[in-house]
Amino acid sequence: MTEHFDTLSAAPKRPLKVFLCHASADKPKVRELYRTLKRRGVQPWLDAEDLIPGQNWEVEIPKAILSSDAIIICLTPNSVDKEGYVQKEIKFALDKAMEMPEGRIFLIPAKLEECDLPFSLKQYQAVNLYEKDGYTKLMKALKVRASQLERVTVELPKSREITTEFKKVVEEKKPPELKRDKPENKDAETPVKSLDKGVDVGDDASGNLIVTGSSNVINIGNLENLVPVASKSEKLQPKKTKAPRKPNTAIIVALIGLSGTIIAALLGLPSIQKWLSPAPVSTELATATITLTSQSIIPPKTIEPSWTPTEFITPSSTSTKAFTPAPTLDIGSTMISEKDGMVMVYVPESSFIMGDDNGYSHEKPAHNVFLDAFWIDRTEVSNGQYVNCVNAGVCAPPVYRGFYDVFDSKYIDYPIVDVTWHDANSYCEWVNRRLPTEAEWEKAARGIDGRTYPWGNGDLSCQFANALECVPWSREAFYNLAPVGSYPNGASPYGALDMIGNVWEWVEDWYDETYYAQSPEANPHGPLTGKYRLLRGGSSYDNARAVTRLWQAPERWASFGFRCVKDVNP
Repeated sequence: MTEHFDTLSAAPKRPLKVFLCHASADKPKVRELYRTLKRRGVQPWLDAEDLIPGQNWEVEIPKAILSSDAIIICLTPNSVDKEGYVQKEIKFALDKAMEMPEGRIFLIPAKLEECDLPFSLKQYQAVNLYEKDGYTKLMKALKVRASQLERVTVELPKSREITTEFKKVVEEKKPPELKRDKPENKDAETPVKSLDKGVDVGDDASGNLIVTGSSNVINIGNLENLVPVASKSEKLQPKKTKAPRKPNTAIIVALIGLSGTIIAALLGLPSIQKWLSPAPVSTELATATITLTSQSIIPPKTIEPSWTPTEFITPSSTSTKAFTPAPTLDIGSTMISEKDGMVMVYVPESSFIMGDDNGYSHEKPAHNVFLDAFWIDRTEVSNGQYVNCVNAGVCAPPVYRGFYDVFDSKYIDYPIVDVTWHDANSYCEWVNRRLPTEAEWEKAARGIDGRTYPWGNGDLSCQFANALECVPWSREAFYNLAPVGSYPNGASPYGALDMIGNVWEWVEDWYDETYYAQSPEANPHGPLTGKYRLLRGGSSYDNARAVTRLWQAPERWASFGFRCVKDVNP
């Protein structure tokens, strides 16, 4: 008997098996829960992850429920109100819970968003995962459940350090910082510094910021108004100026005397005196004429209608005054926001194909939409940019999730997450921009030819986007995130980055499954009202396309971020 007991004690322990019951519309949030549990030593079961192609899900799901040690019922307004198989899963779970001895933890209602508990679950204490300590409470319950079973454990895996390969990717692809050195001589031109491929930044003699791209020039304004995104440790150092040299009085007096002698000599010449004498004035109005001098302006009809950055308006053949022409905006043009330093790319007006006839029902039908021109942020808004809005007292701080502190300078270039739709909207208004409409976001992502991804119709891979867990999980890469702009190969036809993967992005529109069938042909803004707001683009662990739509209550979540747009003609 003692020998048998020793054998049981020595037997290896297995991880706790947990079934994740959920509505299909909540899949992105449940995937996050799945990966979080797995990293914390739990063996979760999720249909999208554990069903093998060809298996009968109506058979496998009940089997998974029956073999589970615990069941987490993921609750949002979607699952509470939804009719369908999720209600059958809840019934299966309740039936098995009835078989458990009194006092055992088996069924755990987990609220992913604020919602009411279904009547059938009101006897069970729920955990609110959207609250700061929600995951801590959930893990405590799962550890208690594991202690109630033999040879079952919930053990945290050993601390994993960020891989050498990922460090290399981050260092190679980290966006360059914008620096500015004023020239000591005002007449000297500041050398242009490359900001990105095809885009150059410099300043002129008056201190104005000049952005060039695709043979275009945009004068943004004085650099003193630009708020650079910099780490907390950086401080602007005042530039030392040399004391002016004392003028040589003797040389100045000699030059004045020499100039006077030369002028007196010239005035004595007969040709000069004749030129200075007044011309006779005619009193006959009918024959009076106006003689054009060398300083007369050439009539407007001689001005060419189109300009290049090297052409100037010339008043006369002897005039040397030049005027900077207005730029011609086109694909490849960029500008920099004075408020937060965000680089924006230009999307010209045109029609494009929105939706997909071969996609899900809420992605149909494919239809033509005309949009006016607009600017869109080249990347997702970063922590460093958002923190400036928090410090200004305008934006609400995001939720602090343990080791991922957005106020920590090492995360300054990572995308802001855990923000609500209202947080995103407040930031865009603060920087004098706005959230993109769903149509604007999709056009900026896929162009006008109906492509599947921003880079074309090829497969989704880690060469183009941070999706499908391309970034290894670690405490240095919260939720598998990568710094903004880390995947230049995945740029859209207009130069926008990270349109697929990294974080889901809030857009302006309310959600309506049938809206595409009745959408206006020009500049649609979505339904007037609704229950859910839309997100686009997928996150670091999704297989998203340029047409993928996610609808959620306008609340915060760990993989929700955003970018902004600006009208060309407000």
